[in-house]
Amino acid sequence: MQKASTSSGANFQGNRKSQKSPNNGKAKAKKSPKSNINAADVEMLLNPSSNLTKEQKERRKLMEGFVTKQFERAENESEGSDIDTSASTSHKAKSKAARPTDRKRRLQAEDSPPADANNNNTKKEGKVAKESASTQGASATKRKQARSQGLEQTSPIQVNGEALACPLVRKSLPAAGASGASGASGAAKSCPLPEKRKSLPAGAAKSCPLPPKKEKADKSPVIKQEAIEEASNEAQLSTLPVETHKTDSIEEGRRVLQWLLNPIKVNHFFDDFWEHTSCVVQRKNPNYYSKLISFKMIDEMLVRNRLDFTINLDVTTYKNGKRETLNPEGRALPPVVWGLYSEGCSIRILNPSTYLVGLRQVCSIMQEFFHCLVGANVYLTPPNSQGFAPHYDDIEAFVIQVEGRKRWRLYEPPESADQLCRNSSCNFDQEQLGEPILDEVLEAGDLLYFPRGTVHQAITEEEQHSLHITLSVYQQQAYANLLEKLVPIVLKKAVKQSVALRRGLPLHTFHVLGEAQRANRSESRDQLVENVQKLVTKHLMPSAQDIDEAVDQLAKKFQHEALPPIVLPEEQVRTVFGSRSTTDEQGNAICDYEFDTKTSVRLLRANILRLVTEEDGSVRIYHHVDNALEYCKYEPIFMEILPEEAAAVELLISAYPYYLSVGQLPLDSAARKVEVVTALWERGLLMTEKPFK
Repeated sequence: MQKASTSSGANFQGNRKSQKSPNNGKAKAKKSPKSNINAADVEMLLNPSSNLTKEQKERRKLMEGFVTKQFERAENESEGSDIDTSASTSHKAKSKAARPTDRKRRLQAEDSPPADANNNNTKKEGKVAKESASTQGASATKRKQARSQGLEQTSPIQVNGEALACPLVRKSLPAAGASGASGASGAAKSCPLPEKRKSLPAGAAKSCPLPPKKEKADKSPVIKQEAIEEASNEAQLSTLPVETHKTDSIEEGRRVLQWLLNPIKVNHFFDDFWEHTSCVVQRKNPNYYSKLISFKMIDEMLVRNRLDFTINLDVTTYKNGKRETLNPEGRALPPVVWGLYSEGCSIRILNPSTYLVGLRQVCSIMQEFFHCLVGANVYLTPPNSQGFAPHYDDIEAFVIQVEGRKRWRLYEPPESADQLCRNSSCNFDQEQLGEPILDEVLEAGDLLYFPRGTVHQAITEEEQHSLHITLSVYQQQAYANLLEKLVPIVLKKAVKQSVALRRGLPLHTFHVLGEAQRANRSESRDQLVENVQKLVTKHLMPSAQDIDEAVDQLAKKFQHEALPPIVLPEEQVRTVFGSRSTTDEQGNAICDYEFDTKTSVRLLRANILRLVTEEDGSVRIYHHVDNALEYCKYEPIFMEILPEEAAAVELLISAYPYYLSVGQLPLDSAARKVEVVTALWERGLLMTEKPFK
């Protein structure tokens, strides 16, 4: 196991000095002669009305222009990640003692005064921390309601007839006075709610009704979406921008999933399709997914990076009922790849998110919503060709058609045990399959979903190539996987606590039990079977604590597999990734950050870490901040903390997505609170509400 130290002092050598500014490390708000916005102005901006006087309309126009300039200024500042720290060395700096290592902290913990059950000391400071936490909890509820209303208005829009904008990074809204005609340059890209769409054509599924579950479906639902009209400038302005560093990563993942499924609502999808049946979304919008990948992007990816056959890329064919992999050895250079493609071979790229930032961002955001790895494979198929034999996979599949056309046929699982399978199948012959439950052609901009265990095959048409992405989720995420972790935990505890489970088997056990003795019914056999069943019923029922422990062990798998987060500019200046250190005249390191009890922090992402108590009693924080872009390239990454520090991490987890002050952490001293937060921040797990500079 790769073990990371919690010692924040281990990151720098020698004495560390910090710049002491007049603001004590806090950002100072810049004053503006036009920033005297009162409550009436705010009400007029948030609740626009047509019943305004001429003076009020002029006032509103001025305020919109001012607010927009402030957003643009903040955006420009956040994009400048190269922060100049040279000026800080001109001021007087004070030395910072290195923080103690884990070993020293453990020794200090033994000498520290006793704490209560909540790891708080019994002094006044503990009471203040509790009161602050409860006070913020009440205000946090109010803030959450206000922000969730904005998130509900983030569905994608179509601008100037182009693709629906992928809802990844929120942008500032344009000034009201600069709009002019609809579709002017600088139009909003924050994905506001589109205008009401026209009713679907006759015969198109509106509510996507499913056949009764007990009956076999004749055909999977096909949802057809009419072309979305261009949203008006007024509709675009109805959604105010949300500060990126305050968003909930799970809600952001839900928003991206909604963009993929549009017009199917996420709740509708999980109620009627998820793990149950397939569905197709037909949009007649060929540019909907065009920003994720293209033929040109693949060619540039092959030129700029080293992709190897078999490791990163497969060349496949399926002819006359036979599937073959035709991988050469070595690097996949463009002339070789395109030569094989021109001969009718299909190209599969196994880890495109490693090289395509836009696709990686979709996967890394969606993994927050699904709480598991969201993988991506890319398939490029020449005209009139098929690259793979009929088979089923062990993943929930989202097929995103980016270019060209491809005909998909889906079949019921061959056996009932194959439904929601846990492992992928071998290749099937065409004779083994019955009639397809779905036979549809996907065009650019369309989406197909089908559950794991669904047999599928796809072929391109004449004079039509195909480029599609398959997003995979929920691999090995079933109850069975949880029980595989849970049963050994329960059995080990039960054996330790129950002498009945430690008693020896009767001498005649092998003579009355076993496959050869199955037909020999006897009283002693029946008695032994009954005894074993009673032992299981009495001693192997898991407790809630056992289940918690098993889920933590299962969650370690996610931390090992997950893609590292993409830190946005607004987040970078609040994390260690935006920190820049300098040296003084004596060569001592000067860091540009310093925490105190008033500093407000929160987790970088909802699922950025997992707090786990191991079998030996050690407490570890597993995280995926430092994971490689390649799948499981490194061993699981963790940092070990003191058991009494776990309560502070638990509070940070429960407070997300809201910030809380360092002083609110349930630790016995202010110095220790600062020390723990600094160690977590230096690992990239925390974000401050305000940048240090």
